[in-house]
Amino acid sequence: METVKQILALTPFTFLNHFSRVILTIVLARLMGPEHYGTFAAMLVLSEVLLLPASLGFSVSVVRLAYPMWQTEQVAMLRGLRLVFLASIAILGTLIVAGVLSGYALISPHQLAEQHLMYLLLIVPLGALMQTQSSLLLVLERQKHALLSKQCLLECLVLAFCLVAYWLEDEVLLARICQVMIVALLIVVIGQHRLIAPALAGQGKAFQMKQWYRQSLTVLASGAGVVLVAKLDVLLVHHWLGAHAVSVFYPVIVIAGLMAILSNAVGTFLKPVLLQAQSEPASLATQSTVSHAIRTFWGMNSLLILLLSLAAHPLLTLYGETQVELGHELLLIMLAGQLLLPLRVIAANMISLMSNPLHNLYVLLGVSVLTVWLADVLQQEYQLLGVTIAFSVGFVVGTLIRAIIVVKTLSVSWRVLCGLPVQLPPGEKWDISGSSS
Repeated sequence: METVKQILALTPFTFLNHFSRVILTIVLARLMGPEHYGTFAAMLVLSEVLLLPASLGFSVSVVRLAYPMWQTEQVAMLRGLRLVFLASIAILGTLIVAGVLSGYALISPHQLAEQHLMYLLLIVPLGALMQTQSSLLLVLERQKHALLSKQCLLECLVLAFCLVAYWLEDEVLLARICQVMIVALLIVVIGQHRLIAPALAGQGKAFQMKQWYRQSLTVLASGAGVVLVAKLDVLLVHHWLGAHAVSVFYPVIVIAGLMAILSNAVGTFLKPVLLQAQSEPASLATQSTVSHAIRTFWGMNSLLILLLSLAAHPLLTLYGETQVELGHELLLIMLAGQLLLPLRVIAANMISLMSNPLHNLYVLLGVSVLTVWLADVLQQEYQLLGVTIAFSVGFVVGTLIRAIIVVKTLSVSWRVLCGLPVQLPPGEKWDISGSSS
């Protein structure tokens, strides 16, 4: 029961993150024309793809790096780590973004997107810093602040600024949205700094540059593919079918993204627990906490899919899109694939925190090729429907392969991954693999 309470305590904050995205996209869909809205969605997705490379992987690795430092009160080391990721994002991250955007401008067939790419030179590095500082707040045991400042606060500020702009100018153009995003990002980043600074107060700094960069670049190599595949569908739709198709497809993506409300809460809860399980494999309390969290995740995920399936049509209607029936079909296909979301989240976290993170990369290289090939074949005849089917198939295949890797490399029982209780003889303890100890 305590595990369920802790997960549910975090869920409202992950809910706010994703609900704010729904509200923002609904309002902008009403205020903008299909072409500008579709281009905005494509640029937003591109910026999200670039966040991990712009942070050089620190936005993810900082949890793994900083957690033992915080537990052992190595504050000087934490100050050094923070200085390293600040400098890395400001210099190297900006250069990476500039290089990618230059290439994207050459291959993009859409002039409206090309005209506004320059804004991403500021949006992406600031977003990468926001994500990394959010991860550091998580380590500093400020979970609620970490979750809210990771997404929700930014989107609420952007929404407020856009409404003010519409009231003053009677329109919201793509350039104005980009400008208010930069201002909102600055406000969030400064707010995060004011939360972090007191916890790391002091003079000295210590560094382990080689180790930090090695771990972060490993996470970058394995995680960049995850982000790209998660957002690739929108970018491909924009490239193959144009901005208007994105205006139909993106609301479906946003609503399906509500599935992450629960997965983010469980992931936030599980990360420190899995790290503890790795350092204390014989702890019965830790292992039973993992098992209980997994079992809770499966049950609540199925319930959330049912609720979204029932609410799908009314939610899509709010966007004012004329092709609601098509959007409804696309959303149901996506939700069918999300039935395996708990297995995906659990396996990916175990690989990232307890095994070799590069295994995630190897899976993605193979599954991505299969998914893009299948999407290209199917979209020629079925257009948006074909792209959706291809990415749902890719999600399922990638999930199953990750689960097999966890079973083989970590000796984790399938029963544990599926949230089933592990039966042992009386008096024996069990670990995360379901084996006796």
